[in-house]
Amino acid sequence: MTPTLRTIALSLLLSSPAVLIAQPPGFTNNPYTATKKTTIVQKLANGTTITLVNTTTEARDSQGRTMQQHSIQGPAGRETINTFVTDPIARTTTIWLSTSKQATRTYLLEPRRMQPPSGSSMGNGSVSGNVSGIGAVEPSSTAVLITGSLGSSAGIGGYTGDPNLRPTTQTEKLGGKSIAGVYTEGIRTTVTYPTGSFGNDRPIVVLNERWTSPDLKIIVLTINDDPRSGTQTTEITDLNRAEPDPALFQVPEGYTIKDQYPGSNLSVR
Repeated sequence: MTPTLRTIALSLLLSSPAVLIAQPPGFTNNPYTATKKTTIVQKLANGTTITLVNTTTEARDSQGRTMQQHSIQGPAGRETINTFVTDPIARTTTIWLSTSKQATRTYLLEPRRMQPPSGSSMGNGSVSGNVSGIGAVEPSSTAVLITGSLGSSAGIGGYTGDPNLRPTTQTEKLGGKSIAGVYTEGIRTTVTYPTGSFGNDRPIVVLNERWTSPDLKIIVLTINDDPRSGTQTTEITDLNRAEPDPALFQVPEGYTIKDQYPGSNLSVR
């Protein structure tokens, strides 16, 4: 993968709350197409307000394939459209740019089943159910989740081991409501950093709301309010649950496809 494609791939991965790199079958027959709008508002000390808006088109078909597409405005207003497609059946990810007429298709390794540790140190407890976190909305996934766009609340930066500086986290359920025409359930997480965590002279409170569709199993709305970095809102709009156009998941005609296999170099098709 060229440096440009590698950079674009990373930007696509981090443009949403969570992106599934290798999604196994399990979300078939639940298609949709939607627009995802991310707005970042930051207020500076001198009163200046900076507002950034990014719009992404995303889709999932009945086979479980997913597509994300967004545009970047370059010099002189030149627009580049970037497309990222995952195919859980073929176990591939494909990236292409509107300006290069070149696509990179990466074949993924089969996920390895984790073996339980052996020895006397292993207890008798067990873990069941789905592992969940901010943006983890695909319960059957055994792949790696890359989380992004979470703001500073995603970690516990500033905690130095002093128990008096340990941040506190409180989670509350917000019930259900309709967003973009679908039923969603909300969770609010409040992280409070004590005075002195970052040299701050008063506590810092970070709020995060996440509204998830239990039916579609996607995050429909997130609001992250951090006094250090501003407010970031990501919302799904123009939601259409019809089967998306199959062409959205295919590399356009006239493109050169470079296949990359685990442990090998690129091969041109």
